[in-house]
Amino acid sequence: MKAHKKILLKKTDNLTQIKIIKNILSKLNFKFYETSLDVLNHKNSLNKKKEFVQLHFDEKWIHKDYIKKYINVEPTKNELISFIKIISIKMNNNLIITTGHKTPKILENIKDFLVNENIKLHENLSFLELENITLKSRFLISCHGAISHIASAKKITQIDIIDKSYNYKRWTEHFRNYISIHRKPFKELSSDIIKLL
Repeated sequence: MKAHKKILLKKTDNLTQIKIIKNILSKLNFKFYETSLDVLNHKNSLNKKKEFVQLHFDEKWIHKDYIKKYINVEPTKNELISFIKIISIKMNNNLIITTGHKTPKILENIKDFLVNENIKLHENLSFLELENITLKSRFLISCHGAISHIASAKKITQIDIIDKSYNYKRWTEHFRNYISIHRKPFKELSSDIIKLL
């Protein structure tokens, strides 16, 4: 059994997850349709209007709270405020900032700035609450995680921040409306994101 498992892994080592799934379906004589990627279609009732841009700012932006070998993308307070203002103006849209289970301290420190009719902060969200907000957004900016897969499943345009030390393509080749950029110091990163908006 172990020998068989090793052979299977060797054959699939360089394949992306979507190619592995397509190969399995082909061997079982099933067809793969692009619409098979629309795994959240049953949630259409939640997604009537796409009126806002979502910035998901979780622990992946905070260097001491995330993978230390990844490039530090943590902004200063002033850099983050400037970035948020530019996104809000450039997208001519309402901006919703979401967090994971715990709000990064830097957001706690700029809450007064975030009290604005065009900018809202939704913090300490459960996964289902985060999913619900993401499904209603028209554009997502985040560091790669489960939220990236939610956006892709509903074809929401996204900028996904990834570290070049890891091969994300293995997991993202099937993503739609997807742009990835590599982690870099926040000043450069925010400039790259703004150019893509």
